[in-house]
This record gives sequence, C-alpha cells and structure tokens, in this order.
Amino acid sequence: MKSINILSFLLLSSTLSLVAFARSFSSENPIVLPTTCHDDDNLVLPEVYDQDGHPLRIGERYIIKNPLLGGGAVYLDNIGNLQCPNAVLQHMSIPQFLGKGTPVMFVRKSESDDGDVVRVMTGVYIKFFVKTSRLCVDETVWKVNHEQLVVTGGNVGNENDIFKIKKTDLVIRGMKNVYKLLHCPSHLQCKNIGSNFKNGYPRLVTVDDDKDFIPFVFIKA
Repeated sequence: MKSINILSFLLLSSTLSLVAFARSFSSENPIVLPTTCHDDDNLVLPEVYDQDGHPLRIGERYIIKNPLLGGGAVYLDNIGNLQCPNAVLQHMSIPQFLGKGTPVMFVRKSESDDGDVVRVMTGVYIKFFVKTSRLCVDETVWKVNHEQLVVTGGNVGNENDIFKIKKTDLVIRGMKNVYKLLHCPSHLQCKNIGSNFKNGYPRLVTVDDDKDFIPFVFIKA
C-alpha cells in the first residue's frame, strides 16, 4: 500500500509539473483568428500542420502527442471493464504509462466545408482509428461527459461533440507546429483540453483557465 501511495504521489507531481510548464509558456500567436472567423466568407484560415510540415488532412491518421518532457501520446483504453473502451488517456514517460498512442482521424462537419485539410479554429470531430468489434464500431468519436472528461461515444453531426485546434507560439524541444485542442459545444464558449489524474489514470479533461492546457503536436501515423 505504501508503494502505491508513493507512485500516486509521483504521478500527480509529474502532471502538476507539466501543467506548470504549459502555463509558464502559454502566450498565444497574435495572428490566431477568433472562433467566430466564419462570419467573413472571404477569410481563409491557416492550415494545421503535422511535424513533417504537411497540412493535416481529413480522413488521414495521426498520433496526437504532448511534446513536453514527461508527456506522451493520446490513446484509447478500457479502464472500467465497460462493454466498449471509452477512456481518452495520455501516455507518460513512466513504465506503466509508456506507449505509442492510438491513431485518430479528423472528420469534417460537412463534406463541403474547407476541402480536405484541417484549418485552425474550424470545427472537426475526432475519432480513434482502431480495430474493434461490430458492437463498438460506433463508439470511437470523442466527446466530453458530465464529469468534463474526454471520452468516446460521441456522434458525427452532434454539435456538442465538436473540437477545434488553435495554434500556439510554443517551441518545445525543436517542435515548431505546436497547438492546443479546444472543446467547442454548440452555443457555449470553447474550453481548453488539459489533463488530470482520476482514479490513477492521466485523463484528458476540459479546463476553465485559458492558460491551463496541454500543448499537442500531430504526427502522421
């Protein structure tokens, strides 16, 4: 029991360190456009880029990774003995949380919106690309539950399951294309995606503080 308490303390300390680092370097790129950017039909939003310098494309597979020291890739897991896995977690640089992540795909609200590239502050759905049973095939789209945890079980077309990607001016360990994720439900203010430990697991969560977020990079899977 003592060793478990020590491990929990170390995990919590690691998470707080990551959050503190993100806060200390949270200045935004001043050219980032606001959420209401689609009011001008002539406005073309910047593309979101992966770590190879290529635009993110709808339907392609990517790994979402926290580039901070101690951080890791986002992955899907079943931590509650549920019928379908639905926990959106983050790998960390400690033995029990090491891993390569689960690929995701970005899905557009409408096939006619903005072509096949992902653009900053444009609504998309995020879904894991996983081999799963027929029973769970529709349980891979991200959403936020009543506990403000990012989970799966969302639906493409549901305005409350929309996420957006915002550029930051962070340069972390040589990675220049660093972004943050926001959950942007219909008619509500967008909230940053951060992290927190819940029941011993590093979960993705929504956070109220605009400076409290996890930086992310995108790696072609």
